Amino acid sequence: MKIFVVRHASAIERFFWNGDDSERPLDEEGSNQSLMIAKYFSGANISSIFCSPAVRCQQTIWPTAQQSDTKIELSNSLSEGSTSQTNGLLDELAQTKNSDTSSILCSHGDVISELIRSLTLNGMSTPKRKGFAKASIWELIFLNGKIESGSYHESHLS
Repeated sequence: MKIFVVRHASAIERFFWNGDDSERPLDEEGSNQSLMIAKYFSGANISSIFCSPAVRCQQTIWPTAQQSDTKIELSNSLSEGSTSQTNGLLDELAQTKNSDTSSILCSHGDVISELIRSLTLNGMSTPKRKGFAKASIWELIFLNGKIESGSYHESHLS
């Protein structure tokens, strides 16, 4: 089974935003990156999309959801600072028996970096190239509910 973990695309800088940080939207670059993410997933069989409630995460994954005709499920387990809850959501998804479909999680840099660290400590093999850039994607492969490998992709490379 594949689970993809997407970091939200480029958003308006925190110090330029006067409102609630959870309402901070994507900037122009981020809007373009969200389209590149949708292009990356164009051939994938997506069964579920889970997303942080933050507007920038929702805007990042919206084109992919539309393209795959998949509903976005908002999850506080993917909010900034919720790293321990994210592992629980991932474990639940990894137990899914249908290996023909994939799930997507869209979250924040702190959550994703901690998740990848935890998976690595639990035996995930990874290529030498790792990262957590905005609009990047981790492709996680599970076998019988256990992590096998992870690959890092920068979706916005031209």
